[in-house]
Amino acid sequence: MTRAISLFAMVFAAALAAWPAGAANWNELRPLVADATPIGMQHPEAVPRKGPVIVTFFASWCPPCTDEFEHLNAIAANDAHKDATIVAINLFEDFGGEKNPERMARFLAQTQPQFRLIEGTPAMRSAFGDIDRIPTVVVYGASGDEIWRFVHERNAEKTHATRQDLERALALDKSVGQ
Repeated sequence: MTRAISLFAMVFAAALAAWPAGAANWNELRPLVADATPIGMQHPEAVPRKGPVIVTFFASWCPPCTDEFEHLNAIAANDAHKDATIVAINLFEDFGGEKNPERMARFLAQTQPQFRLIEGTPAMRSAFGDIDRIPTVVVYGASGDEIWRFVHERNAEKTHATRQDLERALALDKSVGQ
């Protein structure tokens, strides 16, 4: 039992060490997102002032991002999470030389996102904790504080956040559904 507690403490300490220093509150980040250039068909909801927010960073050339969008669509369609807003920020789209509008159109047709997509900027990349890997997902509670983060690590078995991961993260926010 003591060994299990020690192992848990080591894992928890490692997770805290990996947490971005001075992670910004959603209320500070919201203006960056609200003023961003939209991608594709947009959904009518505005960038929220209340409720939990899921922010994902993606690119159209990223296979794990395609998989993750399926899970994000499931969250968007679930009435139990109607207070949550999802925003997808496109980063590193020009990886490999240049942006490819046809590739983005194929990605959008394949994933059919049911949430807002926007163009990322260097300022966003920095403000959200120096995002350098995709997919990266950050969940903010209704208070605006970051409550969960997933970063796809090179050669990792787990390549993207799943519906179950996102539901667990949303459950951390005590104000959901109140």
